[in-house]
Amino acid sequence: MDVVDVDAARTYLREQTVTEESNGMHSFEFFINEMTNPTKAVLVECFRDDECQAAHLENLRGDQFAQVFTNFRMSVYGNPPQSTRDRMLANGFWPPAFEGEFRHFPYSMGFRG
Repeated sequence: MDVVDVDAARTYLREQTVTEESNGMHSFEFFINEMTNPTKAVLVECFRDDECQAAHLENLRGDQFAQVFTNFRMSVYGNPPQSTRDRMLANGFWPPAFEGEFRHFPYSMGFRG
């Protein structure tokens, strides 16, 4: 994503991180290209379950997010349940509702410790 307003982005991320932790997410992490004046950011989200993802969408504050980040691209790793896909579609985060670059990488094999 492109960072439009650095100070507003920092405020949003600080507040949203607390919200997402209370939503029960495994992780809600931002990575930036430059510490003092970032122009690019990557968000990595990991949801514990479908309910956590639902809470995330309810508490995202999308209007504020859209004011501080643009050029949003999304990659989904794994096989979200159909209820999650339907919710993402209804909220504009799954094709064809999502208009940006979208990539889906279904789970193949591996393990988690």
